[in-house]
Amino acid sequence: MTITDVTVHPKDGCFVVIFTDQSGNNISVTLYAAASPGLTSDNAITRARALLATTLQSSQADGTRGKDAALLEEELEEGLEDTFPASDPVSVTGSSISAHDPKVGH
Repeated sequence: MTITDVTVHPKDGCFVVIFTDQSGNNISVTLYAAASPGLTSDNAITRARALLATTLQSSQADGTRGKDAALLEEELEEGLEDTFPASDPVSVTGSSISAHDPKVGH
């Protein structure tokens, strides 16, 4: 995909940067002046590009986002099989008799 047009639209306390491709699809980035000190219409495009690049890198670094649900399930099952038995099962019963009750057995 090739970006063919970039426009900056100032709004109330922010700038909306719109990136459009050759098919007419677009992505918009809203940058708030309060959260971006020194933000101007001149540097809004540069900051919007940096934000998009950071977002793309972050989503690529998180491998689970792009994986199919069936693949994730298979990996989970493999992990569980590899660690079985991790420990003894938890007991859900308990004793109601105190082991050190002096009255027991008299």
